[in-house]
Amino acid sequence: MFDLEGMLRKQLRDAMTCRQTLIFPEGDDPRIVDAASRLVKFANVILVGSAGRARALVEAGDVELQCSERRFFTMVRFVDPATDALSDELARRLYEVGQGRRWQMSEDEAATRIREPVYYAIMAVREGYADAVLGGVAHASRDFFVPCLRILEKEGTVYEMGLFALPDSHPTGIFEENLVMFTDVALNPVPTSESLAEIALGACRTMRDLLPESALPEINGALLSYSTRGSGQGPSVQRIREAEPLIQQGLARLRALNPLYETVNIVTEMQISVALSESAARTKLAHEGLLPGAGRAHVLIVPNLDVGNLLYHLYSTRYPDAESTLIIGGMRDQALDFSRSSTAEQVARGAKALMLRRFRSERYAPTPRDHYFPRYRVLTINPGSTSTKLALFEGSDEVARRSVRHDPDALAHAERVVDQLPMRREAVEAFLAEAGSTPTDLHAIVGRGGLLRPIESGTYAVDDAMVADLREGVSGQHPANLGGLIARQMADEVGIPSFVVDPPVVDELDERERLCGFEGLEPTAAWHALSQKAAAKHFADSRNREYEDLNLIVAHLGGGISVGSHRKGRCVKVANALFDGPMTPNRSGSLPARALIETCYSGISQQELTRDLTTRGGLLSYLGTDDLLEVERRMDAGDERAKLVWETMIEQVACAIASHVPKFRGQRIHRIILTGGMCHSRRLHRRLRRSVRPLGIKVTIYPGEREMEGLRDGALRVLRGIEQPRSYA
Repeated sequence: MFDLEGMLRKQLRDAMTCRQTLIFPEGDDPRIVDAASRLVKFANVILVGSAGRARALVEAGDVELQCSERRFFTMVRFVDPATDALSDELARRLYEVGQGRRWQMSEDEAATRIREPVYYAIMAVREGYADAVLGGVAHASRDFFVPCLRILEKEGTVYEMGLFALPDSHPTGIFEENLVMFTDVALNPVPTSESLAEIALGACRTMRDLLPESALPEINGALLSYSTRGSGQGPSVQRIREAEPLIQQGLARLRALNPLYETVNIVTEMQISVALSESAARTKLAHEGLLPGAGRAHVLIVPNLDVGNLLYHLYSTRYPDAESTLIIGGMRDQALDFSRSSTAEQVARGAKALMLRRFRSERYAPTPRDHYFPRYRVLTINPGSTSTKLALFEGSDEVARRSVRHDPDALAHAERVVDQLPMRREAVEAFLAEAGSTPTDLHAIVGRGGLLRPIESGTYAVDDAMVADLREGVSGQHPANLGGLIARQMADEVGIPSFVVDPPVVDELDERERLCGFEGLEPTAAWHALSQKAAAKHFADSRNREYEDLNLIVAHLGGGISVGSHRKGRCVKVANALFDGPMTPNRSGSLPARALIETCYSGISQQELTRDLTTRGGLLSYLGTDDLLEVERRMDAGDERAKLVWETMIEQVACAIASHVPKFRGQRIHRIILTGGMCHSRRLHRRLRRSVRPLGIKVTIYPGEREMEGLRDGALRVLRGIEQPRSYA
């Protein structure tokens, strides 16, 4: 059977630019609670209902959450209209909206109505506090959908679509991939030709938006009738004939809007046999030739509510295992009315289809008012050796990003790292100004954690003790030390919090990792904690899981390389990324101990040797370049030396990954995750995948660095109350 659910998920992830806000007025229904747990990784979810009721359903076993309880109850917002601060405003607006309408009400009636979940939720959407209202599993259409039609803005004709991925038991050859959409005229008893054209165009566009060309190369729609191309007469046939030129004009506009719609065909005035059977189409259409899509239709537009309703429920009953979803057209994707027999899976699937349609709409914009899920403005600062990476976020959405390169002479004249602080801060302030913002617009500033004393993973408030250690360089001098200092200075001036997240000194090694083979010598943690943790948590979020519930091997592959064993939320094994592990583009990695000892006593100074091993090793040492693209170009030109060194580095990474398997004590390892700049090389990660395939562990790749997102997410978890900030002192 076609995986409609998987296709919607993939399409939605690809299209997502931010999280939409969905409100469910039937928040105490077990199916809605279940569906909400499936949606929290895609959307901001509001349940009009009681958190206590939801918890009771979970504890009683009436609902099996599809994510952890912690994730569910921290990410979902529960609202009681009787006590919510918005209710008075929404009641006033409900009264104003109703003036002059047949359903107008007094101010007292509006105040009473708004305390009802359905009216509260619909008005929250109308006033821009949520993007769409979804209901109907516990209400008749007159009690849910009719108020939606009265209150929400519409665009032309309202119609209903039912999309089915039919099981393999359905006869093959009727619908391509066993995919079919039934579309009816909803509440339009005698639709005009203009309405029929809108419905046909909207349904076929929806099918194309939801299913890529790789799944269905063409979208073939048919406006059904009891007549085929002039074989019958009557008022309904006449309306369909008049709709045909309007449909063709509309198709031309769609194709001009997006070439994707070149793959859409719509035929009109077709009996259902002619729409579905090529042999019937060739017979009946012999006088004018086979029209594009005729005999192969899978979007069936029925100009009659009764027949459309009959087809939907007939297929729902005949094929209960089908993956189906309801979709509403003409409501600006602001409402979805489910059947009262809908399952939690169908509710979640319908929500995904609605969100995907919204993303694909040319009018899409983020939730206008962020009352329920504040879009906190966070500035992230990541100082490096020659540049400072900066990003400004509004919630999870990126507003601006820039990497500011600094004058090499100015850097060289700074005797200590802390002497660079004024110059780097000036660059941060200039970036903010260019982004049209000031520190007073921010809710938090978060800097890259520097070389502090060893600490556990987390988001730390920048306190006086941390400032002192960063200034002193208690564990070493590095530009990253400036991230927390700049954040604290700027944040204190406007009275907002400052944080650092997962600095490179995060130390969660277990006791076995501290025994390195010689009493008195103990490994020190220096690794890409921010990058690895961000990738691991991003993977957990994408699977609707908790990082603390997973076992992951994470490899950061960049200028430096580090591989970590992330066991249930703690990195219990990781090598020092400066001196140990695989060779990198410019670091030597682990070296033969005897040869290293002899080198130490050969007359080279400690400073020189440290510099050589951490900046002049690896690919640079053997090939004279640390540019991976240049190395691969040499390989393509037949340079066997370049190929040998490149393959050796990849083999060392694979060996490092394999060496982490025992750290999980026989437990299942859920994923190997590769991240970092080198992962942009398809050749590299194809070779790595092949090398670790015998381990039997799936591999997920996140090319590039997620450090700025990691800083952002650490701050947002604190601002949203999901985590408490840790204290360095």
